[in-house]
Amino acid sequence: MTNSIQQAAQSIIASMQRAYGGESTLLDADESHFRHLDLRFYRDFQGQHEAQGFRHLRDVEVAEISNSPTTFVARTFIRSMVSADGGTVAYYYQVKPRMGRLIRHLLRGLKNGRWLDTPRFFLRTLKTKHCTDYESELSNGHFITTSNAQSAGNLSLPSTIDSEFHPYGTSPVVVANRHRQRLDAYFASAPDVRPRLVRTVEDLTQMQRRIKAQKNAYRAAVKWVTQADLERMSLGNPLLAEAVYEEIRRQLGADGGEGRSATIQP
Repeated sequence: MTNSIQQAAQSIIASMQRAYGGESTLLDADESHFRHLDLRFYRDFQGQHEAQGFRHLRDVEVAEISNSPTTFVARTFIRSMVSADGGTVAYYYQVKPRMGRLIRHLLRGLKNGRWLDTPRFFLRTLKTKHCTDYESELSNGHFITTSNAQSAGNLSLPSTIDSEFHPYGTSPVVVANRHRQRLDAYFASAPDVRPRLVRTVEDLTQMQRRIKAQKNAYRAAVKWVTQADLERMSLGNPLLAEAVYEEIRRQLGADGGEGRSATIQP
């Protein structure tokens, strides 16, 4: 077992436990504290959605993401808006790289002989990504989500969360239209189901807690990560995914099935 496989397994376990070991810490965000981002896109997103009847609810920063010691993502915040009927929440956020960490990762990879995968990761991560998500909660406890945050689709989800991911760069108009189509199709197939409405910041907070609880429970049930998740994360390299998965299982087994950091709360 190489040190790189062991380190990858440790990093994945720690990352999953930070992300899915408890509730997220949502901090109210002031856009003036995020001048390293292109705020024009946030304002355009808000203006375009207000023209469609959406209403701005809240801007938040996720502390676990900003404070993660392994993230390559610069501090960012999420702008949340709700549709006029209260049935859909729209989110916008930017994924901008932390250049210092990204360059150090590149240099370490080249030093360790990873001449192909490390430069590919560097180039994929270098460009700022503009992410738009649409989320609706249903009266039966299920969620429908539609997003252009493509890499988020690498992780499997519980059956109660019906998600569809489009490539980065897909227009918010395309994503929004697709979300409406999917909602209409769901309600046509289940006429007794209704949307669970969001009217206030508290409604939004409670909805976010419920979907987070479903994700946390699913991650705990699969012991943080599946081999299929790892295959998608490793860009279809099944041998690497299998090796990392086996090492994750070994490390979790050595710690009673939970891992040494299982009690860490965000």
